[in-house]
Amino acid sequence: MKKYRFEYFASCPTGLEELLGEELMGLGAQRIEAIRGGVQFEAFHEVALKAILMSRLASRIFKFLYQFEVNNEKDYYLEATDIKWKSLMDVTHTFRLTTIFGDLPSEREEFRNSQFANLKLKDAIVDYFRHHEGERPSVAKDFPDVAFLARIDRGREKPYVVTIMYDLCGDPLNQRGYRIAKTEAPVKENVAAGILKLVKWDPQTEDLIDGMCGSGTFLIEGALMALGIAPSYLKVERHLKNPDYKQWTFLNYPWLTKDEFLMENFKNILNEISQKTAEGFKKIPSLKGKISGNDLSDYAYDSSTENIRKAKLESFISVSQIDARVLNPGQNKCLFICNPPYGERLEHGEEEKLKALYKGLGDHWKHNYKGHRAALFTGNLEMLKVVGLKTTKRHIIFNGDIECRVAEYSMY
Repeated sequence: MKKYRFEYFASCPTGLEELLGEELMGLGAQRIEAIRGGVQFEAFHEVALKAILMSRLASRIFKFLYQFEVNNEKDYYLEATDIKWKSLMDVTHTFRLTTIFGDLPSEREEFRNSQFANLKLKDAIVDYFRHHEGERPSVAKDFPDVAFLARIDRGREKPYVVTIMYDLCGDPLNQRGYRIAKTEAPVKENVAAGILKLVKWDPQTEDLIDGMCGSGTFLIEGALMALGIAPSYLKVERHLKNPDYKQWTFLNYPWLTKDEFLMENFKNILNEISQKTAEGFKKIPSLKGKISGNDLSDYAYDSSTENIRKAKLESFISVSQIDARVLNPGQNKCLFICNPPYGERLEHGEEEKLKALYKGLGDHWKHNYKGHRAALFTGNLEMLKVVGLKTTKRHIIFNGDIECRVAEYSMY
């Protein structure tokens, strides 16, 4: 039996679930449950909108719609055709579907392929509209009017439980809008923000130095945290200039846009973010803490400076081209953060160069960073052994599909 769920799910990189739960609680979410890859929570609609606009850690926010149990893919199709899809979207809307598998046994006869399950759900939606409206909606992979997520898990009474959710975001929330130039294998924006929170960086007491800044993501996310600026500030600015440009799919959903009270709350949230953004930029001249980046690569240097300029933070963040192994701290206590190459595809002789880089960083911190901290983020677990320093903490976090470690060091 299908039932409506007044609940939400916020996805995030694996390893940041607990921090995301704390962040959502601070925004007003209740009954928070962290699971692998995200957080389930209950909230008023305006809290969910705040999460979309203010969360530094979430990848997407989904709204629960229906949940039902099935025995097989035929059941799935029949149950899905029984959903009142015209209450969720209009036949003129384009739509996108994503199907993911949650907790499922590795050996199973049904639901072996997420693409096939996706096709079954698409057929159910199309057939529903053909039967009730005499026409069908179109699928759009890019820029759809409406987006749905189907999650298939192990069931209780039947083998499988299916949860259908609205995707409220459109583009992933980690795409803030400032990264116009990319380097190879960049750190996702919400991963960078999450790492700074994992290592408890305090902009009031520590400078931030990124020794290999790449596209500048750690620097920009750190600056936004220090200034109290919401990660969506560039999108908010664009929306206030052009409200007809729908950057978030939730603006296509009638249940939200027809709620005058909720839309008034949405406008208030936008104005609050805009006001705090202006206040944050005004703080820059009076801030004691400094944020600086460095990269020997000409391309990385150009990319980071271009992104910093797009983020309007060039008066706060400085970037240099110095070998990270000779980059010294300033007078203030600092956190040296570093995301060195992982060396996924090493050619002959390059492994020794990579070892020299990691060892050189460890030696440099040991001799020149007494009283300071360092955090090294890498997907090459073997190279952590080469650093030659005892870690104070280690954290597991995924950057995309790569299982990585954040190793913290305190130099005494």
